[in-house]
Amino acid sequence: MTADLTATTPAGYESWSAAEKHRWMWEELFCAGEYSPVERPDLTLAKPWTMASVGAKPDVLSRTLDRTDDLMEADRPKIIHAQGVAAMVELRIAGDSPFTGVLGGGPTPVGVARFSLATPPSGKKSFTPGLGLKVFVDGAPSLDLLAMNHTVGQGRDHNVFANTFSHDLRGEHSALRPPQKLLAFFFRMVSTQPRRLTIDHLATTRPDGSTEAAPAVPDRLVFHPHRAVKAVYRTTAKEDFRVPFLSLEPELDLYEIEAIGPHEERRVIGTITATSTFVCAPGVDRLFFRHHVAEADRLRRWDLRRINNVFRPEAESERD
Repeated sequence: MTADLTATTPAGYESWSAAEKHRWMWEELFCAGEYSPVERPDLTLAKPWTMASVGAKPDVLSRTLDRTDDLMEADRPKIIHAQGVAAMVELRIAGDSPFTGVLGGGPTPVGVARFSLATPPSGKKSFTPGLGLKVFVDGAPSLDLLAMNHTVGQGRDHNVFANTFSHDLRGEHSALRPPQKLLAFFFRMVSTQPRRLTIDHLATTRPDGSTEAAPAVPDRLVFHPHRAVKAVYRTTAKEDFRVPFLSLEPELDLYEIEAIGPHEERRVIGTITATSTFVCAPGVDRLFFRHHVAEADRLRRWDLRRINNVFRPEAESERD
């Protein structure tokens, strides 16, 4: 079984309630077509020329920032983070959270957490896990967030839950591996901050799809692996990172969500909790996660002057 490159969301899907989207994704997209062990695709990375053919088109890159569908466009392959494993989750936010939207205390937001690797796990610095988080809301597009630990990798440590994740990597390692250099080159054509995604949308939209009149937004979020998942997730360098996920039980806390304010004040506001088992399925590998970039950081056209800065990560710190 291979990922169905023609799979699409049903007609009217965006107008559904969060509960309806949750049910469809779990029952119809994930569980109706799980990979068997022999069908599970190998962990691969698109060839550089495939990346170039996709990334060199400004309209394609712009759709990564603007597209709201929960699945990839028909016939378009994933060029990075292509193979993954996912579970349904809840954001269990504390009632006294000072923030708003799905980061505020209120109805429990539901969604999906997908884990994948930026590059195949070969070589001592190539294990680079990432998290795609998708929060369903009533009658509106899902709220997506992508987070990683390093842009380089975890050395020989193949434990997905060894480190914290964040959407803001400006303070992390600056060295990039060749495939990441190519992707950074193209992404810099649409964003002045290719190492940071905004979280404003998480504080602006409530689970019922309504908009906050006065949103309270943290400066950034950090996801700390919860002691519960660190106690049960075990893997080795020779093992497919997806396999240990498949034996994890529901109602497992994956991360504590720490919110950091503009003056570095820190506060744990809740957890990301898996409410289902994890699955590997063609539908999991067709999930699309929108890259939310702050309007002030967006580039609407190619700016060739930025090419000289692609391999100079320090240029970002000079601007910050």
